[in-house]
Amino acid sequence: MKKGAALILVILIFASFLILGALFSKIVYNLRSSAHAALVREQAFYLAEAGIEKGKVELAHNPNWYTDPPYYLEDNLSWLLNQAVGQEVALGEGKFKIVKESGKDRLYSIGQKGRGIMVIKIKLGGGSTWEII
Repeated sequence: MKKGAALILVILIFASFLILGALFSKIVYNLRSSAHAALVREQAFYLAEAGIEKGKVELAHNPNWYTDPPYYLEDNLSWLLNQAVGQEVALGEGKFKIVKESGKDRLYSIGQKGRGIMVIKIKLGGGSTWEII
C-alpha cells in the first residue's frame, strides 16, 4: 500500500458515515414534523366538532339564533376565517368559531390549533348532513 492511502480510506469512510448520519437525522426530523402536523390537524378537527355541538345547543335553545348577516357566497373560506364575526370560544390551547348566517340553513365551525385549521359545515333541516371543507 502507498503512503497516505490509509488516511484517504479513513477520510472516505468517515465522510460516508457523516453523510448517512445527516440523511438519517433529516428523515427523523421529517417524520417528527409530519406526526406533529397530523396531531395539530386532529386537534383542530375536534375543536371544530366541539363548535358544531355548541351551535346545535344554541339552535335548540333559540331556533332563530344567528351570528352573522347573510353572505352571498357559500363555503367562502377567506370570509369564514377573516371577516365572519361568529362566536369564538377558547378551549385549551386552541379555539373554535361558530358561524350561523341569518336565514341560511348551514352552520359552520372553524377549529384552530396553532397553524392547524379545520372547517366543518352542517346543513340544518330534515336530515343532518355535514362535510369538511
